[in-house]
Amino acid sequence: MTSQNIPNKILNWYDNNKRDLPWRKKVSRTQKEYFTLVSEFMLQQTQVKTVIPYFENFISKIPDLKSLSRVRDAKLMKCWEGLGYYSRARNLKKSAKQIINEFKGQLPKNEDDLKSLPGIGDYTSNAIMAIAFNKKIIPLDGNVERILKRIFNLKKKAEITKENLHKKKKFFGFSERSNDYAQALMELGALVCKPTLPSCHICPLIDNCKAYKKKDFALKNKNKFNKTKYFEANVYRHKNKYLLIKNKKFNFLKNLVIFPMEEINKKKFNHSDYKKINVKMSNMNMKIIINTNEKKKFCESLGVQNVYNYKEYIDELYDQIFDELVESENIEYIEMPETIKNQYQYYTQAQMKKFQNAFPDFKFHSLEEGVDDYVKNYLMQENPFERSR
Repeated sequence: MTSQNIPNKILNWYDNNKRDLPWRKKVSRTQKEYFTLVSEFMLQQTQVKTVIPYFENFISKIPDLKSLSRVRDAKLMKCWEGLGYYSRARNLKKSAKQIINEFKGQLPKNEDDLKSLPGIGDYTSNAIMAIAFNKKIIPLDGNVERILKRIFNLKKKAEITKENLHKKKKFFGFSERSNDYAQALMELGALVCKPTLPSCHICPLIDNCKAYKKKDFALKNKNKFNKTKYFEANVYRHKNKYLLIKNKKFNFLKNLVIFPMEEINKKKFNHSDYKKINVKMSNMNMKIIINTNEKKKFCESLGVQNVYNYKEYIDELYDQIFDELVESENIEYIEMPETIKNQYQYYTQAQMKKFQNAFPDFKFHSLEEGVDDYVKNYLMQENPFERSR
């Protein structure tokens, strides 16, 4: 298949199989630009089938760029309610204002100007240029990436970098119908070259696909084996409080808070009488002892070994040390970097009033109660992954 035939094959498939989506309707040029802007914002992190009803409602209530730039925040959020990632809605309105004020109400046609708008990065700017302005650009979304990975059977980390995938896009060539071609490639990935169980028998690129020839449709190499490592987690509990530490020792859960842990050998794990759990990670199987021999082990870890029989002394020492470790606060507040302000999930928050009104008898629990439940009813169970229904 020649490079010229590839766009023709894909567009022929697209013309016969494309979905009837509301932002693809034949409308005026100005409406087309507005539809593209709104739909691309909504499609960030959200599936097409989810977006469709929200897009239709949004356009019916806020029909053009001018009304979007002037809409009250309450109405904007009402139109977006349920779609999630509300920073997208705020950025969309900010973009509309900027387009009105800086670009005379015209959606910018070049990448630099588009990327100056809040919430628009490399992919969204490319998608807008291709779909709204018919520029010969192929946006690299997850669907197009998947097609390339299978066409060339790319699996290694060095092969599936953005830089390499952008180079591989040359395979697709270009078409005078650039707006349709960009959407056709995304559609092909979404409907045919699916993450699992791709429909190869109807794919126009079947003759070019190395993955099909090898019958290997996995998108990355499977680990041949996962190494098993053994750990001991020490659960120190005192007056309904648990001791957690910031993990700077292990590569997993780096810089997050965990129970104090140490790596042990297989022999010690097998001979332990404490509760044991298995945790499967992507690159490692973890076998963990849950050690709850609280006071003795805790005091011994601090070098206090020969006074365990003096119960009052140990209790007092334990109280003082544990209270100091757990209750003393050293919270450092760091200003949000300017580079990520007003970006993805910057304003994320959960409003619980609606939930409380709908379920007035539901009881909320404190963090301490949650940790207590997690340890007792999860970590300390025979198999934490088998919960009663």
